[in-house]
Amino acid sequence: MKKWLELELPAEAGWHDTVSAEMFALGCTGITEKEERLLAVFEDTDSRALIEAVASRIRRYRPDFEARAIKINIIPAENWNENWKAHFKPFRLGKHVVVRPDWESATLREGDIELIITPKMAFGTGHHETTRLILRLLEAYDLENKKVLDAGTGSGILAIYAARRGAAGVTAFDNDPEAMENAAENGLINGVQNNIRWLTGDIGVVPAEAYDLIVANINRNVLLEIAGKLSAYAARGGTLILSGLLLTDERTVLTAYRERGWRPCGREEEGEWLALKFKWQEGEK
Repeated sequence: MKKWLELELPAEAGWHDTVSAEMFALGCTGITEKEERLLAVFEDTDSRALIEAVASRIRRYRPDFEARAIKINIIPAENWNENWKAHFKPFRLGKHVVVRPDWESATLREGDIELIITPKMAFGTGHHETTRLILRLLEAYDLENKKVLDAGTGSGILAIYAARRGAAGVTAFDNDPEAMENAAENGLINGVQNNIRWLTGDIGVVPAEAYDLIVANINRNVLLEIAGKLSAYAARGGTLILSGLLLTDERTVLTAYRERGWRPCGREEEGEWLALKFKWQEGEK
C-alpha cells in the first residue's frame, strides 16, 4: 500500500503561509499547522532529497536554516485517512456553502449549498485559504448555463460547486490519478457525476473548447507555466480565477496574464494568500 512522508519543520506563526506555499510548490498534498511548526505531507520519495529541497526553499527567507531541523515520519495511507476522519467536521465555506464529510450531517440555512467531500489524502477539502478565496469570487458569479474548466481539481470541490450552481458543463483535470479517483467519487456522492467530465493528465488532455469560466487553484510556478495554454480555452469575454498565490506573487502573475490578453477585474486576499480574477480580451472562439 502507498506510504506518505510527513515532514515536521519549524515555522513561526508569521511564516506559516509563506512556508506552506513553498511546500505546495514542491508537491505537498496537505499541511497541518501546530503553533510554531508545520506538518507537511508528501508522497513517498527519496527522503534525503526531499529534506534538502525543503531546506533550500526555506533558506530563501531564512539563510541560516539547517536541514537537520526537519523531522520526518513515514505514514501508511490508512493512518492518514483515519486522521482526517477524526478531525474533518462540517464547516461553512463562503456565505452559502457548507462542506461536510459523508459520515457527518450539517445544519443548513435557507439558500445554502451542501458539498459532501470524502477527504482522501487531503486532495482539497476546502479548509485552505486559497479555496475560500476562489469561492468568494465564485459566489458572485452567475454560473447558470456556463461552461467551466477546473484546472488542478484535486478533490473536485470547485467543479462540484459549479455543477451544483447550474453550470451547463464542467471539465476538471488533475495529473494525479488518485486525486481524480477521489474527485469522481465526490462527484457521484454529490449527484453531479453526469455534469462533470473528469480527465487525468496535464492541461494537454483537455479538448479544444471555449469555456466561459476557468478556475485554477494550483501554485505560482504552475500558473506561470500554463498561462499561455489557459488562454487557448477562453471564450470571448470569459472569466479566469486564479489562486494558490501569495501576495508577493501578485505583480509577476498579473504581468504574465496581462501579456496573454487577460484584464484584471477583481481580487480577494486572506492572510498572505491571494486570488485574482481576470476577463479575456482577445479574439472570439
